[in-house]
Amino acid sequence: MEEVYKIIDVSKIYNNDVHALDKINLTINKGEIVVVLGPSGSGKSTLLNVLSGIDNPSSGKVYFEGNQIDNLGLNDLTLYRRNNIGFIFQSYNLVSNLTVEENVLLGAYLSENPLKIKDVISIVGLQDQIEKYPYQLSGGQMQRVAIARALIKNPKVLFCDEPTGALDEKTGKRILEFLQSVNKKYNTTIIIVTHNPSIALMANTVIKMNSSHIESITHNKKVISAQDLRWS
Repeated sequence: MEEVYKIIDVSKIYNNDVHALDKINLTINKGEIVVVLGPSGSGKSTLLNVLSGIDNPSSGKVYFEGNQIDNLGLNDLTLYRRNNIGFIFQSYNLVSNLTVEENVLLGAYLSENPLKIKDVISIVGLQDQIEKYPYQLSGGQMQRVAIARALIKNPKVLFCDEPTGALDEKTGKRILEFLQSVNKKYNTTIIIVTHNPSIALMANTVIKMNSSHIESITHNKKVISAQDLRWS
């Protein structure tokens, strides 16, 4: 399979001598859904930040599609993020005085090859909400706007930091179902950080972290539909 990410002996140490990552080695293949599990403080979000270029490792090497990115300058790193990745946050980060359509279009402006907004809005089921503002939406609807804004960039990789953490089971499963649809339709590599072990069953690859280390990497022979997950 084609590699999208390869990291070699990556460590991240903060000023107070806290090791957020300690000599991590990992390969992620193109088109996979990857779920990263672990308790708070295990290094999950730091791993996401290093892969996405939001943060640089203290040591080690990070490769994207065979090109080293941990040594890029600020401008090149910005272009890497702009042209290749989308990011979905638990907190949505929508602009309150913009409509659904305008919030989604913000993502399109950051891309040289955006998807059509009608297609993206249809995928996330927001056709009847495009003129509404964030305060008029439910939590699940706001998360779908955030997904659409990231997706319209047509990213090669979609990073999801606790995308269902603030949602109830029904809404959370629907959000995960949208992510599976995106993966299938566009062959987008999706990397999900979560505390919910049930979500691991919908992944191709499951990474378990603890205390800044990777404890295990497993590959599911059978991937379960999001709607069939047992919630926990």
